[in-house]
Amino acid sequence: MPRLTVVVVDDAPDYREIVRLLLRRLPDMVTMVAEAEHGEEGLAVVLRERPDMVITDLVMPRLDGVELTRRIRQELPQTTIILMSSHTEDAYRLLASDSGADAFVNKGVIFEALVPAIRDLIGRRLSGGSGPLPPSIGTSASAASPK
Repeated sequence: MPRLTVVVVDDAPDYREIVRLLLRRLPDMVTMVAEAEHGEEGLAVVLRERPDMVITDLVMPRLDGVELTRRIRQELPQTTIILMSSHTEDAYRLLASDSGADAFVNKGVIFEALVPAIRDLIGRRLSGGSGPLPPSIGTSASAASPK
């Protein structure tokens, strides 16, 4: 199975490090090819690297995760996008959904939620499926609703 390429975009260096550590749990599935500190840099990196997956923060300077997701969707519609946030209110999940993200992960449970969300999305991608993550992921990760 070919490994999927991943770009991580988050203004918090600690969370970029956490995502790097978690991605190491999936050595046969993903390879992190780049990271960025804010949305503008993230968009440039994503357009240059053309990754299979982007994991991005929702609230960032210069270009937030919602607008970053929308722009990626316009340029690279097949890219899988996971939006992360420490804000768990329904309004933030709705923003993630409306932007076209494939999943939303609560940073408060990132250690428990990110790897299962990635595995599920990779499984869906490899099987040709799409749509939201299953409800079994619960509050730790939830999907953007289909358009």
